[in-house]
Amino acid sequence: MEVGSWKFSRSLFLSISSLQSPVSLSREDTVKLLAVTIKDLKILLTDRGALVTLFALPLMFIVVMSLILGPMFRGPDDSAIKLPVVVLDTSAQADAILTGLRDLGGLTIETTKTENGATRAMTRADVEKFLREGRRVAALIIPEGFGATLTRGDTANVLVLQDPAQQNLANVVGGAVSGVLRKIEGQAQAARGTDELANLVQSNLPPGANFDAAQFKNEAQQAILKTSRESLITIQTESVAAKEPQNVGVFEQNVPGFSIMFVFFLVSYVAGSILTEKQDGTFRRLLVAPISKPALLAGKLLPNFIVGVAQVTILFAIGHFVFGMKLGNDLFGLALVTLAVALAATGLGILVAALAKSERQIGGLGTLVILTLAALGGSMAPLAVMPDFMQTVAKFTPHAWALMAYQNLIVRGYGWMDVLPQVAVLLGFAAAFYAIALWRFRFDQAM
Repeated sequence: MEVGSWKFSRSLFLSISSLQSPVSLSREDTVKLLAVTIKDLKILLTDRGALVTLFALPLMFIVVMSLILGPMFRGPDDSAIKLPVVVLDTSAQADAILTGLRDLGGLTIETTKTENGATRAMTRADVEKFLREGRRVAALIIPEGFGATLTRGDTANVLVLQDPAQQNLANVVGGAVSGVLRKIEGQAQAARGTDELANLVQSNLPPGANFDAAQFKNEAQQAILKTSRESLITIQTESVAAKEPQNVGVFEQNVPGFSIMFVFFLVSYVAGSILTEKQDGTFRRLLVAPISKPALLAGKLLPNFIVGVAQVTILFAIGHFVFGMKLGNDLFGLALVTLAVALAATGLGILVAALAKSERQIGGLGTLVILTLAALGGSMAPLAVMPDFMQTVAKFTPHAWALMAYQNLIVRGYGWMDVLPQVAVLLGFAAAFYAIALWRFRFDQAM
């Protein structure tokens, strides 16, 4: 066996040795190689679509996702989760709650709001609006008289408002609030127990009376145990939902978000089909027909609009019938939002077709626009974890308005009339995309 192995190794070595050594490039070949390299680099540098895909797209992801998720990696002093607190009480106990929440870490406590350059105390209307827009997950309200009620030894209430569309994060915040309140409650219980003990000592030590130490210790222990069993702070929880919220699962969260993201992939398809018709000369031939340019573009919009509606409908149907996703209480409202989303996506596709001049440009620009809007609009990360300025930027994307509308219907229990503002904004996006495309579109050019 060893002899056979030695023969095989020797024959392999001789075979490799018999191969010709690589021929070194001549000076003329080197010049040609450099010329080809420079030529290809020039072609690449003049290809805007390739440059967008290779450089602008990854740079966009790095910048946008870093801005969105940055607070999650900066430590407790700059937490991504913000907790608005409406303080209606001026007692030391209310201040102790705020101090405990700030010392807890992991939360950014907000008690004021800046509006028109002026700073004022946060109100319940402010926090409810934050929650309905998905910009916060929960809020704490400390009512007036909270401290005085605890001082009297009576049970005091606090209110925690939650967004059912972000129930998991809201529960985490609620648990943190509960931990701080239990600490404040313990201090109040100790004070209350001390008062009970002082009263007990006074009642057992009248002038000239005999003092029974064993009985005193037993009664004091029972009094303190009695006070510790009684909760002094009650946490009431309310939802900003219009109706009693249903149990929200992963599909109620993910199906709407990703459906919005992927319906906008119509952008590249619409732009690509228009490019093909321009290259084939279809548009130039249609110009002699008795049809207006807006109607011509609308003709390209309609079939792709139908595809977009079908795409969202199928994804929602699979989510509902296969995975048990809840669809809310208003299917007409879902239909309205879906029509508006599909119109916005198709209009954006026509706009990209009007701006791009080649297939590669459509691919690069379309992908850049699609993924940027998805990241900014909340399809990839919840709006609640974004910095405030990013939440403001999100309002300039159709994705954020569509996601708000779907969550209002599916999770928060609203009806079709409640989502009309979001539908109107989506239709505004579609009209703006279409108008700019009509202005920039060149029907008689083949790209």
